[in-house]
Amino acid sequence: MCATIPCVASPCTYSQGYWRNHPNTWPVTSLTLGAVTYQAAELIAILDDPAQGNGLVILVHQLIAAKLNIANGADPSAVQQVTTDADNMIGTLTVPPIGNGYLPPAQTGDLAETLTEYNEGTIGPGHCND
Repeated sequence: MCATIPCVASPCTYSQGYWRNHPNTWPVTSLTLGAVTYQAAELIAILDDPAQGNGLVILVHQLIAAKLNIANGADPSAVQQVTTDADNMIGTLTVPPIGNGYLPPAQTGDLAETLTEYNEGTIGPGHCND
């Protein structure tokens, strides 16, 4: 799963950019973000949508990647509480471009940063070679 160079731990994590560009490698066909379930095509549309100052989109880009990494077998312990907190914050909001949900970036910044660190291998099992 981790290209030709061994990961720090196996399986490792991929960035949201990797998942956006490699939907054929996704281990699932849907994910629940907050209280709303999205199909793969909707998740790809969300990943392709620029954040444009919407903290909800910034957060969800990293949450999608983290949930795909976890579904792909990466150890979730470093972000288990953060993914729960993110889902609770998102609640019933529907993420653009599927819906018109919005959260201020200041509200989502800490959660998004921790998820980014996980996806990029700063914390957790380590990053795969994209």
